[in-house]
Amino acid sequence: MVRVAGPLAEVDDGTGVREVRLAPRLPGGPPVAGDRVRVDDAGSQGIVREVLPRRTVLERIGSGGRVRAVVANADLLLVVAAVAEPALQPRLIDRYAVAAVAGGLDMAVVLTKHDLPHDERLVEEVTARQRAAGHTVIIGSALDAGMVEQVRQVIDGRLAVLAGHSGVGKSTLTSALTGVERATGQVSERLRSGRHTTTDPRLIPMPGGGAVVDTAGVRSFWLPPMGPKDIAAGFPDIVDAATRCRFPDCRHMGDAGCAAADEVDPERLASYRALVEAAESASRFARGHG
Repeated sequence: MVRVAGPLAEVDDGTGVREVRLAPRLPGGPPVAGDRVRVDDAGSQGIVREVLPRRTVLERIGSGGRVRAVVANADLLLVVAAVAEPALQPRLIDRYAVAAVAGGLDMAVVLTKHDLPHDERLVEEVTARQRAAGHTVIIGSALDAGMVEQVRQVIDGRLAVLAGHSGVGKSTLTSALTGVERATGQVSERLRSGRHTTTDPRLIPMPGGGAVVDTAGVRSFWLPPMGPKDIAAGFPDIVDAATRCRFPDCRHMGDAGCAAADEVDPERLASYRALVEAAESASRFARGHG
């Protein structure tokens, strides 16, 4: 699946990209960019009849509080964040890291707009924390060919999702990686009328192999429902410290004998605890309105 827009979609059938229609109440659906689908070619236009099982998925809470898939079957999540304009938000990166682990994706961080005035100490702290967590961190400008090449090498022929705030340079980076001037590309008038297609994630091949999906910019990224252990999985430093906690069911929320309280960077621990508290608050709200 290349792109979905309302009742219409674009698929690559191996010979090229073509427009198809989505059948209502699709098994395995609704589909998103990256999905593998079964298309029925009977009639004048192909119809998607089934969404095949997903290997990986990036999910978030969408409108109405429902879990919504953003991209399917990707290998790598590239979290793109600006060091300034908009301000760098370390906890948003942590949130994406949890979503990546939950969905089975690898993750790397791309920090853009390094040529603008910024808080270098904060950038160094974020870089150190993310690298300690095992994530590649690339710093530079989305307009710089050297940085683009570094990102291309990290993608290494895989399918990568670019995600992050609006205005951080995702579309600029996508264009540099793919040669497509706009991430939205050209679409048919029928597909364009389906909905505002500039917000629709689209899978774009890269010359020489691999592909990227440029997702719409977000103001916030809310995780699907998950417990403390699932959230902790996105914090390798907490997972490591947990092996030395006094109790095997330690939640790292001020529990007695918690090794994470002494060993984990305070900001990382605070970020984890904020996510656990948000998840528990959402769970209580759901029970109260169920």
